[in-house]
Amino acid sequence: MLSCKEPATGSQPEQIAELGEKQDVVRVVDSEEFSSRINAVGDVQLIDVRTPEEVAEGTIAGAINFDFRADDFTEKLKVLDKNKAVYVFCRSGGRSANASAIMKELGFSEIYDLEGGITAWKADGKETVK
Repeated sequence: MLSCKEPATGSQPEQIAELGEKQDVVRVVDSEEFSSRINAVGDVQLIDVRTPEEVAEGTIAGAINFDFRADDFTEKLKVLDKNKAVYVFCRSGGRSANASAIMKELGFSEIYDLEGGITAWKADGKETVK
């Protein structure tokens, strides 16, 4: 039997908001949150999607380079655990946003994209390694 009566617990807007949160696989976070999260996780999947030449100028400690512009980019993603959080960054946020969209399409469940890329990371006084 169908009814137009409101559900007994929670309103419809609240239920829709909860659904939206569950579907929000990609989160764009600032350098403070990004840093806190990667430091809190022991074995982090930290991906730098810049070119090898850009990476040679400095990257975040522990990052693996998967060049977004390389022909084998999508193939390289297959070595990652889709059920574990992935942290991704580039120079300023464009390539990492595109990479995050690809990862979402491939079924990754939790993706953190560094807002402003390594440029913002450095501007906020965070360390890089060569």
